[in-house]
Amino acid sequence: MAPTTELTILKTDTLGRREPTSPEQREAWLDAFERTSMSGAAFARLHGIRYTTFAHWRKIRRQQRQADKNKPSVFFEEVEVRRPDPVAVGLNISLPGGATVTVTQAEQFPLVAALLKYLDCAC
Repeated sequence: MAPTTELTILKTDTLGRREPTSPEQREAWLDAFERTSMSGAAFARLHGIRYTTFAHWRKIRRQQRQADKNKPSVFFEEVEVRRPDPVAVGLNISLPGGATVTVTQAEQFPLVAALLKYLDCAC
């Protein structure tokens, strides 16, 4: 049986303990919350979720999104440049948005390093 991601009200026992939720269910609640204009407390109350638990789920999601956003988006590819100089090599750098920088001489590395440092601050 496939797991369901329908929004439900969490059931509690007489001691106030709630049934465990799957990651898919938590994501479904967070997705639904982001589509509403409700406060976090009101949304949690409506679905029978303790507000502190719901706030923790939201914090984890924010941290995951921030970590995903901070992942490097510059990719390096080593290429061989065919020149009379036997020690010449090249480096292709693919930048966000499809731009590519090709470095063929050692003197160009400081300039490319400055560019990458600038783009890291600008992105």
